[in-house]
Formats: sequence, structure tokens, C-alpha cells
Amino acid sequence: MSTCALPITVLLIFTCGTTALSAETLDDVLRASKVPVQQFSTSDLTGKITSYAVSKDGPFLLAYFVDNGSGVLQPPLRIIRYDRATDSLRRTDLRNISALFQSELLMNCLESVVDIREYRDTIYIGTHSNPSAGCVIVLSLGLEFKAALSGRLVGFIGADYAILRRSEIHFMSVHPLHLAVFDVRQNQATEIYPYTGDLQRRQFSRLIEPLISKKWCLEIAAQCDSGNFDTDLLGKVTVNETAYLFAFQAQFNVSGFGPAVEKQIPTRTVTYIFRERNGRWEHRQFDAQQLQRLIGKTSLEELVTKSPGLAFPRENATRKP
Repeated sequence: MSTCALPITVLLIFTCGTTALSAETLDDVLRASKVPVQQFSTSDLTGKITSYAVSKDGPFLLAYFVDNGSGVLQPPLRIIRYDRATDSLRRTDLRNISALFQSELLMNCLESVVDIREYRDTIYIGTHSNPSAGCVIVLSLGLEFKAALSGRLVGFIGADYAILRRSEIHFMSVHPLHLAVFDVRQNQATEIYPYTGDLQRRQFSRLIEPLISKKWCLEIAAQCDSGNFDTDLLGKVTVNETAYLFAFQAQFNVSGFGPAVEKQIPTRTVTYIFRERNGRWEHRQFDAQQLQRLIGKTSLEELVTKSPGLAFPRENATRKP
């Protein structure tokens, strides 16, 4: 059985095989980046590669599949790291890499590579399954496998944490925002958004509930759960590495609940600020008016980078190591 084989329930969500892109040879890519090729065989160098990504900064990194001419990606996913400062080259092949997606479902992570980067002594490889789903494969500098996470990277907090937007089921009536923080040292992810007791989400849900048309929901096969609505991530995640704090803005909307609901309920933007304190993630939430009162004429970025304590006025003690 191919390593791309997945349970049928997952195949309904994700396409395992990815159509190959037009390929270059490995030799072309390595020589273009001035990477020595002496350690590669002639067959490796002359073979075409596809669905690959090259690092833009730091040590040279390449993640790629060999193009076998079938038009479908086949494992392994091959990784190369070349450190120009030490003239050292490492290679590894990745097989059978999957990540948990929504409860117990597994998704295949060996799909088309969209990016590869090295950040604070950790390597992150982003792969793409469909417009709403993908994986982040985490490796050490020695190319040892550490973790596979469902989603895509949206930020870093120093060497300690990576912030991820979780994958979604693409063919659903709503696409809610889910964020997690990956603890690099502990090698584990913590789901942080949405969280229980979010007053802003509860208020928005109460607006939706009485307007839902069960008839429309049945006809369209929409989920129509007032507590599970579209949430878009507006702009970028803003980070203060020193304070172990980050912020983002989420826009709630009622797309997926029918025209009648969409006419009556406008979108709502909520600002969330998270801070790590002694192993726990604290959070604050602000609607547009609350945020305006908090920051005045400054920006959210200035609040996060210059005055992070304003969001946590009663708990501004120095962070414990």
C-alpha cells in the first residue's frame, strides 16, 4: 500500500496525491544557490524534482519530491541543509508523516511543499493539502524529526514557541479560526483559541441563534451552529518576544447562516491578546470601543511592542524564568 493511503473518511477531506509542477533538476537548484554537489550521485543530480521549496535566509534548506513522471507526489520528502559557515551538508528522507486533524482524524503531511525555514535552531517545513489545510513538519538542525502539526505558521515567540493557525475542513459552510501554540522545548502543542468563556463570541452567538432558519439550513446542508461561525484572522499576528506576548484581531461574520441572517448582523472585530505566565496562557479580549479606550491614538502594534502591560493592568509582575 502506498504511504499516501489514508482512511476513507479522511480522503473525503484531503487529496492525498498532488499534481506535480513543472520540475527542475536537483543539480539546477543546488548550483543556483552555490551549494557543492560532490556528495550527490549523478542520478540524484540529473533527476527532476517537484513541489519543492528553498529557504530564503540563513543556511541553505531544500525540501523536495523526486518527479517520477506519474503526476502524483510519492514519498519520501527529501530534505537538504547546507551550512556555508561550516561547509557542512546534511540530508534526510521523511516517510509516513501525519498529523492529528480535528479529534482523532489523521491527515497526510507529505504533500506539496510551500515553504521551509530555519528559526532559532529549529527547522519548519510547511506543506499544503488544500486551500484550508496543511501541515508544519518540525525538525532539529540535525534534521531529526520532532513533530508534525496540522495547520500553518503565523508567528514565533523567540526560540520557545511557534504560533499556528489550525487546518480547517475546506468544504464546510463555516470556517472558524483555531489557533495553537507549539512549545518547541516540550515538543507539544496547546490549543488556545477559541477558549471557553469568551464573552465576545457568546454575545455574537446570541445574535445569530434566533435568526437561524432550519428550513434554509436543511436545504443547503449547512451546519447552522450559532456557536461555530466564520472567523477571519485580520492582518498579522503581532509579537513581543521579551514579554512572551502576542496579539491578533479576529473578524466574526455570519456567512454560512443564510441571506436573512447576513442582512441583519454586521461583522464584528475583536482584539485578543495572549501572554505566557509560568507555563499558562492568559488572555484578554477587546471589542472595537474597548480597544480604542485602551490604546487611544496609538496602534495595536505599539501597544504590544512598547506597552504590553496595559492589557494586563493588575498582573504586571516580572515573568518568572
